[in-house]
Amino acid sequence: MSSTEILNAEEIQFKIQRLAWELFDRHSRAQTLYVIGIKDNGYWLADQLVTRLREISEIDVTLLELVMDKENPVLENMHIDLPEGAELALVDDVLNSGRTLLWAVIKLMGFSPRILSTTVLVDRSHKRYPVKADIKGVSLSTTLQETVQLNVVGGKAVNVYLA
Repeated sequence: MSSTEILNAEEIQFKIQRLAWELFDRHSRAQTLYVIGIKDNGYWLADQLVTRLREISEIDVTLLELVMDKENPVLENMHIDLPEGAELALVDDVLNSGRTLLWAVIKLMGFSPRILSTTVLVDRSHKRYPVKADIKGVSLSTTLQETVQLNVVGGKAVNVYLA
């Protein structure tokens, strides 16, 4: 199966910087912002965003990971500890069907957030569920048979590719 590079390492870093500024703009009045990365590459992206947010703002930023089974999400198996009424920013690498993001949003809504935003690096156009990314690095139209993957090696983004 062949693959096509969508973003190279430099372009990913540029997108991350822009996403961080958009997050700051959306949450600029927050005292504390909880940035929650969905396990694996979503958490990697959240970590990158938190690093940049700390460089460009005075907001107290807390990074958390939401561990979940993306193939079979079950609320009872998702564990995260958050205060009631907090400002939350949910982060994932690729928005495909919307299922993972929707389950994560449902879990986070249990904490009655004051604000909950969603951020993704790549937003595909195959959503089957009523969820959207508030902030996105790139929108991409693909076929249902294609997959989009963020390739991270040794803690560094290599590329985003379409296969």
